[in-house]
Amino acid sequence: MDLKIIDSLFNKLNTNVLTYDKNISKIYKIHKYWSRKPWYIVSKYIEKYSKPGDIVLDPFCGSGVTGLESICLNRNFIGGDLNPMSVLITKETLNTSTDLTSLYKDQEKLIANCKASILSLYQLSQKCRCCGKNLAIKYIKSGPKFQKPVAVSYCPNCLSKKSEREITEFCVDDSEESSFWSPKVDFPKKFYKDRFSYKGIKSIKDMYSNRNWHALSVLYDCINKFISSENIDIFKLAFTNTLLHVSKLKGINIRPLGVNNYWIPDDYISENVWFRFEERLNNIIQSKVELLKRIKNHQLGNYSIFTRSATEPLEPEYFDYVFTDPPYGDAIQYSELSYIWNSWMEQSFCTENEIIVNPAQNKTNKEFFDLLDASLSNIYNALKTGGRFTLCFQNKDFSVWEHVINTCKKLHFALDDIDFFDVYGTPFNKNWSKFSPTADIYVTFLKTDEPDIKTVESEDSLEKLVVSILSYFKDKKEPYDLVKIYDIVVGYLIWILYYGNGKKDYKFSIKNILNVINANL
Repeated sequence: MDLKIIDSLFNKLNTNVLTYDKNISKIYKIHKYWSRKPWYIVSKYIEKYSKPGDIVLDPFCGSGVTGLESICLNRNFIGGDLNPMSVLITKETLNTSTDLTSLYKDQEKLIANCKASILSLYQLSQKCRCCGKNLAIKYIKSGPKFQKPVAVSYCPNCLSKKSEREITEFCVDDSEESSFWSPKVDFPKKFYKDRFSYKGIKSIKDMYSNRNWHALSVLYDCINKFISSENIDIFKLAFTNTLLHVSKLKGINIRPLGVNNYWIPDDYISENVWFRFEERLNNIIQSKVELLKRIKNHQLGNYSIFTRSATEPLEPEYFDYVFTDPPYGDAIQYSELSYIWNSWMEQSFCTENEIIVNPAQNKTNKEFFDLLDASLSNIYNALKTGGRFTLCFQNKDFSVWEHVINTCKKLHFALDDIDFFDVYGTPFNKNWSKFSPTADIYVTFLKTDEPDIKTVESEDSLEKLVVSILSYFKDKKEPYDLVKIYDIVVGYLIWILYYGNGKKDYKFSIKNILNVINANL
């Protein structure tokens, strides 16, 4: 066992506690998206491995964290993603030219032309105890838990929580058809993570009560009619970020997509579309306020965002630094999970080059690895010699890690650094039984002309490796910490995969590691 590597990994685990401005975090609450990396960690890497004026690439730009941190550090940024929703979110996240006065005017315009007509769909005959005005439905609880639907009321006039109460006598006939446009779109017949069709859900409309579908069509029509072109994307993002919360995907104590698929709980709630939209719009406006504060007196870099596949070739030897978090396996089905959003935005997601494991797309591990290899090859070719590439790992399937490391080795990337950041508290204690990883692992490579042929000694088995690390803790008189031991094992295995003297079959899993640790404590 190489004690220098163990020392390095151990010291990083003890020192990687980052402080950050929580107000900046509000900037990134513009829209739901997956695998969003903490901005302050991304910023740390960009500052470490690039300089002002450099060009940074993220070929899986997601929700735009790498892009915004790049331009805020006066780097130029180029990003791409296959998902049209990702591109829309990223473009608006990086939009530093928002005119708040214009934005507030458009908000008032929408309120004047839209609010009353939408709230009329939810109006109750019951009066507010505080102001005497008519109450409105805040949300309706439906399902086998209730003998009949229950409405929770709210006063849109005085906004008093004292006015909230449960009401069982209200108009549930919401069959009125809207005359405004809405997407008449069915879900694909082949949907890999289908947890809804058995409940009779065939179209997007089936995900909603008729009342909410009508309200959404009214709202979307008003956004297109009354909002200025400079602000319309902000309002559309607030709209799409409303869509899932007002659908049958929202449970009483369950957030939509909490399990990363379209699962409809037996007992669900139908939220008031206007109330939820207004809350989402105010969140975006607040994020813009914080962004404008942050960039004041800053010299910003330029940026370009494209709807493109990471498998498409880029200009060779062009980028100074690459930071990205690609998809891994079948964990997050981006095209499926974005289907409702993209349908309302009238956008199509071309899945041919989606890097994913998805039997409905006829993509097994082989197709996934082939596409992933193509993207890694593109990154290598596009990166300048001497430039660095940071890859974020957060995956429970070690075979994926093994494949990525071996591919990067074949491309003549040199393994430069391994780091850990646990930004989720202690999920290990909550999730180890699900065999989930404990933290994000950031692996940085250096582009070289020649392969790195150095080797490190490796143990013969996972058990011997874990026992060696336990001995290391004992020699340092450190208390045994299962989380730290696990992370060191993972980090060391990455080094062994890259520099080990011969292939080792470690039969890696969190459960295996825990069994070895517990047997040797």
